[in-house]
Amino acid sequence: MARITLNGVGIEAQEGAPLVEVIKKNGVWISNLCYIDGLVPYAGCRSCLVSIEGARGLQLSCTARVSDGMVVDTEAPEVKSARQQVLAIINANHSDRCLTCHRRVKCMPGDICLRDDVVTHRCLTCSKNYRCELQTTNDLLDMGFENVEPWALEPRTYYQTEQPDPDRANPWFEFDPQMCILCTRCVRACDEIRHTTAITLANKGYTSRIAFGAGGPIHESNCDFCGACIDVCPTATLMEKPNKWIARTEDWTSTTCNSCSVGCTISIGTRAGRGVIVKPDLVNPVSADQICVRGRFHYEAVPDKKRLQRHLVRRGPPGSAQLPAHWGELVEYVAGRIKDVVAAHAAGAVGVLGSPFNTNEENYLAQKLARDVIGTPHVDFSQAAPNRAAMKAVEAAFGTEALPADMLRLGTSDIVIVIADDLESSHNVAALRAKDAIVGNPAAPRHGTLLLVSPLWGEMADFAEPYGGTWLQPRPGAEAALVDALAQRAAGGQAALPPVAEGDLPRALEILGEAKDPGRRVSIIYAPNPGDAQAAGNGARAAANLSIALRGDSAGESLIVLPTEANVYGARDMGVDPELGPGRTPLAEPGMSFDQMIDAAASGALKALIVVGDNPLMFAPGSARVRDALASLDLLVVIDSLLSATAQAAHVVLADVPSYGKTGTYTNGERRIDRLHAAVAALGDARPALLALTDLANAIGGADTWSYAHPDAVTDEIAASVPGYERFGAGFGAWGKARAAVTPSRFERQPVSAASAAPAAGELLLTTGRTLYTSLEGAAIHAPDADKLHREEFVELHPADAAAMRIADEDEVMLVSAHGELTLRCKISGRVQEGVAFVPVYYDGGAVNRLLAADGAPAGVRLNVAEPA
Repeated sequence: MARITLNGVGIEAQEGAPLVEVIKKNGVWISNLCYIDGLVPYAGCRSCLVSIEGARGLQLSCTARVSDGMVVDTEAPEVKSARQQVLAIINANHSDRCLTCHRRVKCMPGDICLRDDVVTHRCLTCSKNYRCELQTTNDLLDMGFENVEPWALEPRTYYQTEQPDPDRANPWFEFDPQMCILCTRCVRACDEIRHTTAITLANKGYTSRIAFGAGGPIHESNCDFCGACIDVCPTATLMEKPNKWIARTEDWTSTTCNSCSVGCTISIGTRAGRGVIVKPDLVNPVSADQICVRGRFHYEAVPDKKRLQRHLVRRGPPGSAQLPAHWGELVEYVAGRIKDVVAAHAAGAVGVLGSPFNTNEENYLAQKLARDVIGTPHVDFSQAAPNRAAMKAVEAAFGTEALPADMLRLGTSDIVIVIADDLESSHNVAALRAKDAIVGNPAAPRHGTLLLVSPLWGEMADFAEPYGGTWLQPRPGAEAALVDALAQRAAGGQAALPPVAEGDLPRALEILGEAKDPGRRVSIIYAPNPGDAQAAGNGARAAANLSIALRGDSAGESLIVLPTEANVYGARDMGVDPELGPGRTPLAEPGMSFDQMIDAAASGALKALIVVGDNPLMFAPGSARVRDALASLDLLVVIDSLLSATAQAAHVVLADVPSYGKTGTYTNGERRIDRLHAAVAALGDARPALLALTDLANAIGGADTWSYAHPDAVTDEIAASVPGYERFGAGFGAWGKARAAVTPSRFERQPVSAASAAPAAGELLLTTGRTLYTSLEGAAIHAPDADKLHREEFVELHPADAAAMRIADEDEVMLVSAHGELTLRCKISGRVQEGVAFVPVYYDGGAVNRLLAADGAPAGVRLNVAEPA
């Protein structure tokens, strides 16, 4: 540590730390319009000038490094004057008249500027007024009060120059080049933080400007709309389109994103109880200051008017209308019907579905309602099969499914092995941290190596071979066999390696040899497919075999299995599983799984089903059999915030609050416990699912069966009764204090079964998986703009297949399988292999599940080309 003097006050700071960061961390304001903490300084704005004793002239605090005995002054008159002159040059190319106005009582937006008759755009007409870093810098440097004019002794430029048109052609970003001060923060954030390089500094001299891609609209570049550029932009050049004029918030609330199992922490800004803006929250150090397009923008994918605000009941025959009803009336109605079913057919005629989108508290009460109040052992959720298969495989290999692997290690790993369909799309921030390990940034360079095993091209493939790694592209369904063969080779065996469409198998074996070095830090990420249970189990067994072959007794610290949705692990830990109780305690008398419940409903053995936050008609493969089974029930009760396809089929719908209106916890993909705090208010008559479950329990089991006054009471009960959650009571307020993970008790190789069969002659192999842009909630209600970019509303075909069938890009085609048919447009894409068709799993509310069997395995499909009109 070094001892320095800052404005006459002695402080301690890390030797060699950037001076500008030390100044800010010690509560001293300093302008730094082009600096981004943690990155190499650009030194372009020159606004962070300070006086350093003994140095010649004023120094840039962004390039200066802390040394012992340094004496720094940020408040000297000459320092302020120099900063003012620097800022005057910046203002000369900006709409400055409000920035330099001496009036302390500013004009109203409709007022005409009384200082200058050429003024058009200015702060009062700017969407970033009062939340603009450039505006704040001008105010704190007294640019208006001391009348520091930007055109002093030089010709004016901004108001006398024709400005470029703004780009408003996409649903999420607005890019207004006339507001740009060329700080290049966006360029460096996109390149050095996100590793995307969608933004560049184009042209030279006075014509220099920021450009996306080749200079066209943002949506035509490789931008993935993460918003990192918006977070660092000091002006209104880059704005979030949905909240451009309403993002001045009344409150900020920290909570957790539910878009995937990484568990990124976010802050939601609200006005009048409605969410208007989302920013990254630093609570989770894995996500830190980064989120993806889903976390940033999907909060507004479904407008309030399309959310459930009334409770509904259907008392007539199937197909009759669902009508609004009062809460108390419906609770008593549902309780009476459940009691009737139990009396006539026993408790086993009732099933309960939880959800990986519920909080731990909701899932805990859902299984408690089933087992303790109703008396049924049938508890599960519709996406459980692939996750259960993966977790059983992990437990067989390690003696526990709750591995101690830590994603904080991912960004600093020497070797990263990714086994996934498209990690960039399914778990975006995990992919970002893998990229960090490969390339880092100029301030903290990395030279990691990536071994990618994926049947589908994704952005991660671009970080393999160019950086000394390799991308192995097996046929869909053969990933596990390939990984297992690699594991056997790494263990000294001579297993035959399956063929790959792309990749350097000898280089892959070299990487595995390097990964066996105990001095190398290795991370293995496995993300199972969301539909195929057999493939998920095989993949997990193969990934476990590989981690054991490479890392031996430390294998559990290297393998990260990322489940398909946000709170899968929490649902399993809470006992939403037919074989497990809370704490994953094996049950003496297991209940029926989701698929078994569907079969039982179809046969008439299951009479009633309570669905808490789940949507089987979207998530479960074999949609037709699920729809028929639900229609056979005597009573279907759905608790949800949306009128999903499952809710539309229900006899009773209890309106829930959206996820950002809930308080509780999630358990993320590395078994960290994330906190949720209610940010948005309930709409209409909607009530939290916890209240619905409590009232149902009391109505079924008798008054005062439960007495939970607040979600924290359930959290405390979980901490007191669920093994592994002892430290996570209501007082637990932050991410990362501890984890619900344990040390493996064994390291045993597991057998991997053969890959799925190939499709019949004349058929393509249909696959599915997560994509980046389609909103879960928008898809659940079949919203036409669930994918606002309309990039994921296609079946993707290889160019050779399209040419053979004489299909052109965006032609409408019909996919026909043994289980159903689906009509949609075609996208000719090099992402997929020849002989393969890919349909996003969220498209049109899980429409691809019409074509799949109940096990979710890839299916053979025929393509019928629609005749032109």
